[in-house]
Amino acid sequence: MNISRLQPLGWSHFFLQQTDTQTFEKLQSNELQVFRISAIHRSVIKGLGGNWEEGEVELLCPESFQPVSEHFCVGDWVIVEQAHEHFRIIEVLDAKNQLERLSNQKRQLMAANLDYLFIVTSANSDFSLKRLERYLAMAYDANIEPVIVLNKIDLTDKVDDFLDQIRDLKVHNIVGISMLQPDSLLLLKHYLTAGTTIAMVGSSGVGKSSLINALFNQAVGIEVIDQNSIRMIEDIQTIGGIRDDDKGKHTTTSRQLLINADGVLFIDTPGIRELQLLNAQNGLEMAFHDIVQLAQHCKFNNCSHQTEPGCKILNALGNGELAQSHWDNYQKLLKEDAFNARSAQGAYAQKQHMKTFSKKILRTQSKNRLEKGK
Repeated sequence: MNISRLQPLGWSHFFLQQTDTQTFEKLQSNELQVFRISAIHRSVIKGLGGNWEEGEVELLCPESFQPVSEHFCVGDWVIVEQAHEHFRIIEVLDAKNQLERLSNQKRQLMAANLDYLFIVTSANSDFSLKRLERYLAMAYDANIEPVIVLNKIDLTDKVDDFLDQIRDLKVHNIVGISMLQPDSLLLLKHYLTAGTTIAMVGSSGVGKSSLINALFNQAVGIEVIDQNSIRMIEDIQTIGGIRDDDKGKHTTTSRQLLINADGVLFIDTPGIRELQLLNAQNGLEMAFHDIVQLAQHCKFNNCSHQTEPGCKILNALGNGELAQSHWDNYQKLLKEDAFNARSAQGAYAQKQHMKTFSKKILRTQSKNRLEKGK
């Protein structure tokens, strides 16, 4: 295995150190290979390996990794063995981070091994601070650096008002862009380095697919169809227009890993209108750090922030230091996260146990095969 061939896909020592001596030797002799999952279409898994310039390869998935949605997501690294003219997955390497949510009371993996999470929103009536707070909690909980991208700034003459609202969230990375102002995309240059993996999340219609197309086709240009719709030549992703209510049309239907000419990796995700957090206590504390700090200085350690004297939260609400909507959303998300954790705990815990058990069995089987092959 030529390690340098995998580095453009985001491979690092973090993943290499998960392999034991025997597996490493097999990788060196190409008896085993490493792929990064680039797309999942129901039960079909595709990946990119050392010859990634030649395109995706379909990977066979053993029964022990079924259903696929509970074991893999786009961005995962897997070790495969040759199976006639195909490749069969034998191990999934632990991810350095995973983007997940609760969907229909089930844990849903969205993407793995990310360097940045681009949280895309738009400068129109679909803009929602409460939704941004949810996305931030998700990013922080997964230990992924968030970047809030305010798109479609050409639609308003109050760009600073939108940006000021975002700054109130105490986010380090904020960028305002427009597909009709190509120079504005240069503000993203800091994050676009070779081998970096970026996932994009946001509601349908905020412009995630348009942004990916722009980052792939900056030299191609943009054709304006009308004030609500654009088209780029040689689009990587299909672009939808905007409905009359500014909600946007859903265009991306599955997650996939894309690489541009500069070696930047992107994972586009279907638009999410309702994001249900799962076990995101740490992320919520980071997203609402100002509230957590205030609560630590209340007179009583068990302050409920209702009527107690010396409550810093009540004082801050009273003097305008803390916005009521910010506090209400924090309370709402805490209750929601606790409820979701209780609802999913039984099935989720069982699935996690089975996943860990399956990985242990597969590693043992792989080790036995390697010993027999000596």
